[in-house]
Amino acid sequence: MRIRVVVPITGLTPEAIEERLRYLRSIADPGTEVEMTPIRVGPPAIESRVDEVEAGPEVLRLVKEAEEEGCDAVIIWCGGDPALEAARELVDIPVIGPGEAMRLLASMCGEKPCCIVPDIPVLEMRRDLERTVEVLKRMIRERIERGEGDSFYLGCLALWGLGRRLREELGIPVIDGAEASLKMAELAVKLGLKPSRVAYPKYPPAHRSADYPD
Repeated sequence: MRIRVVVPITGLTPEAIEERLRYLRSIADPGTEVEMTPIRVGPPAIESRVDEVEAGPEVLRLVKEAEEEGCDAVIIWCGGDPALEAARELVDIPVIGPGEAMRLLASMCGEKPCCIVPDIPVLEMRRDLERTVEVLKRMIRERIERGEGDSFYLGCLALWGLGRRLREELGIPVIDGAEASLKMAELAVKLGLKPSRVAYPKYPPAHRSADYPD
């Protein structure tokens, strides 16, 4: 299968994108091809609803392009899942939001799934990765002590690849968006799933069609 990852920000260098792509390929199933394409115009990072809206048009363009070029599924590389529902109206292949994928998996592992995002700017989260990991550990332990969570997911894709490490070091379910979205995409393709046209009517609506009677 062929999965394309749409990166909805402009602040990553080609080297950073390649690093993420290598990780995804390392955890992909045999026979899964993973590609990554960033938007050309939009926010350097997504840290607000304004950023999500600004990224939306380019995300939709790249999602449609992925389907036209024969991809079997698309992942939108952001924990906020920008333009996810609109993308599902646009194409007939699975469109996976990492935030949604993480929430679903975390809800399987505990009764109080909890989102963890450190108070660090997105583009700085990996500059001192050990510091970021320690912040995440502290946040998770605090949530457990206060009874606010029993399974956890990392709400920003800048935290890719840390799920397994945190699970092993803390002994509790911690899921990151890279692993969750890739595995969900692979499963959706294997099961032949696609967006429900009851929930996500295909765009454009009938009255916008050239075949619609006057």
